[in-house]
Amino acid sequence: MVNFWKLVNKVIKEADILLLVLDSRMPELTRNRELEQKIGSKKLIYVLNKCDLIPKDEMEEVARKYSPSVFVSSREKLGGTLLFRKIMELSRGEPCIVGVIGYPNVGKSSVINLLKGKKSASISPQSGHTRGIQFISAKGKIKLIDTPGVLEFSEKEIMKQIMIGSKNPQHVKEPDYYAAKLIEQFPKMFEKHCGLEYAGDPYDFLEKFALKSNTLVKGGNPDMNRIGRMLLQDWQKGKVHEKFLEN
Repeated sequence: MVNFWKLVNKVIKEADILLLVLDSRMPELTRNRELEQKIGSKKLIYVLNKCDLIPKDEMEEVARKYSPSVFVSSREKLGGTLLFRKIMELSRGEPCIVGVIGYPNVGKSSVINLLKGKKSASISPQSGHTRGIQFISAKGKIKLIDTPGVLEFSEKEIMKQIMIGSKNPQHVKEPDYYAAKLIEQFPKMFEKHCGLEYAGDPYDFLEKFALKSNTLVKGGNPDMNRIGRMLLQDWQKGKVHEKFLEN
């Protein structure tokens, strides 16, 4: 962790502007207060990624809490032009170095590719894919600095790590337990995703979905571990959401 913070401090020092990439569905959970304190008086833009996964009225509420901010969706290719304009506004049109920081799997590499206009930073749904610091040239005389994800959670805080995508579901013990916790917290989203009605018991919901999707162990019983892991993966891939933005 000491070496990691050394890298982050280097990025903060070298960057003229910093982009803090957050997950629009859970911006507060994907913030890192210690990191923001280190940024100090540097110019900062909150980049709220995956905005296609939240309703428009929720976007307005989030925008009031995070300023200056730009909503983007790397999957739907939304917001790239607005983000570029905001960077140019803060740099007064001058060449600048922009550091891209945030937790694993919030979409830092995707945001870089959105700014660049084509694939440059490598992307993977598995957490921790980007290693070390990468310097990337982008349009408008912008040089981007990509960093590894920022982790402040301990191994004991598995639920938070799962929600932000920093914990690979393949490495989660008792995935049905954590899937049940997510279902309890976001029942409407999982009703839509699974095509089932939630009656208040997340384990009953998991069993019904396992039967519906034919996710069974030998003997025809629900495979709770496998169905739990599947839903955790769907959550991290952005497949579980309330609704998409209107075009």
